[in-house]
Amino acid sequence: MDRSYLSQPPVIAASRDFVCVRLTTYEDPFEMAFMKSFDITRSGEVENTTFTILAPDGQTPLVRVSRSMKGTYKDAAAMAAAMGRIAKKYPPKSADGVPPLPTAATVRLAVDVAACDNQPLVVVFADDEAARKELADKLRPLVWGEQFRGRFVFGVGGTKDLDKIDGPKPAAGVLVVESDKFGLTGKVLASAAAADDLGKCLADGLAKFHRSKADFRSHVRAGKQQGVLWETALPVTDPMERAARERKGPRPE
Repeated sequence: MDRSYLSQPPVIAASRDFVCVRLTTYEDPFEMAFMKSFDITRSGEVENTTFTILAPDGQTPLVRVSRSMKGTYKDAAAMAAAMGRIAKKYPPKSADGVPPLPTAATVRLAVDVAACDNQPLVVVFADDEAARKELADKLRPLVWGEQFRGRFVFGVGGTKDLDKIDGPKPAAGVLVVESDKFGLTGKVLASAAAADDLGKCLADGLAKFHRSKADFRSHVRAGKQQGVLWETALPVTDPMERAARERKGPRPE
């Protein structure tokens, strides 16, 4: 699905005029209820994939809701063309024209998403909310620039959220992290305090990052052999996924 649609240059270019949202499925009860309201699955429950394009109100579907892009568009070119038409109807209203950081819901989830996407993770952390916002605002023009756009996954949290990330850390600042192959832990590749050069931190971390070369089948096989299973915050309701989890059993302690 990603190779045939989301990774195609016309769709990537068109997506720059949109807010692209990765739903967390079994991690957030509000999102679960929202996805279930579309009523598109045979089971009547939330299953692992949902796709649509919403109006700026975040509620109104502008295209057919389906399980994937293939259920809405015949190919990536048709999707990109439709996105272009939609974007013209909704011009951006951002004061400075720079979007916010596209963060995962939690640092824990961001570590897993980074492993799934095979990308480095940038963590903005401070125990003070105002300090986190200030750091995020400093990063925005950097990460949406040509050098770094699309190169990272992002997470925001406090120092208590860094327990699964190994390596030296300032009291508050920015980390570039490489997730382990199963997205359960991470290691620091580069770090910067609030007053440091954040651009250099991003560049250093990106240079040190090693992309996994494992294919999907070998990755799944390794996970089964090692008894690794992502523990969702909410019960899995996808019948096929639930059955697969029951066959695997609980992860060894």
